[in-house]
Amino acid sequence: MKTNYLDLYLIHAPNDQVPLSETMKAMDKLVLEGLVKNIGVSNFKTTRLQEAQKYTENKIVTNQVYYNVQQREPEYEGLLEYCQKNDVILTAYRPMDKGDLLENIPEIILRLGEKYGKTPVQIMLNWLISQMNVVTLSKITNSQHLEEDLGALGWEMENKDIEKLRKSYPNQSKRSERHPLL
Repeated sequence: MKTNYLDLYLIHAPNDQVPLSETMKAMDKLVLEGLVKNIGVSNFKTTRLQEAQKYTENKIVTNQVYYNVQQREPEYEGLLEYCQKNDVILTAYRPMDKGDLLENIPEIILRLGEKYGKTPVQIMLNWLISQMNVVTLSKITNSQHLEEDLGALGWEMENKDIEKLRKSYPNQSKRSERHPLL
């Protein structure tokens, strides 16, 4: 990678074969040695994130989880609120669920798109990043994807619309079967 350090290093998923205390000690060592500037986790439930925080001398800056307008496990599990209250960035992956969310776009997304003059992708991405301490990762395969995704930035959805999506988006899943929090 032609670098002496990484800005951010994440545990991809919990591993019950290795004690979390040992894993966090190893993460601390990477920071102490200057190989890593910040540490994070991925796919951790609230209780496991809290446990990891007890074992590290360094701040866990992010928890990367499967979260979008339909996959709501971080909300129902309490992780989103915990991250917001404890200054941990919730990094949402698969914001378009590999394109599945674009196959049958619900009326609520279409109406909000008309209201804001934005595409469904821009509405769904903006819904994520309009929430406190939430960022998202987006797969960009061409310049059109890049342009469309950039259209989700630089404007804010009204709070009432954020909550409308939170409460009224159809077929919300309280638990992810494909990428559950562990």
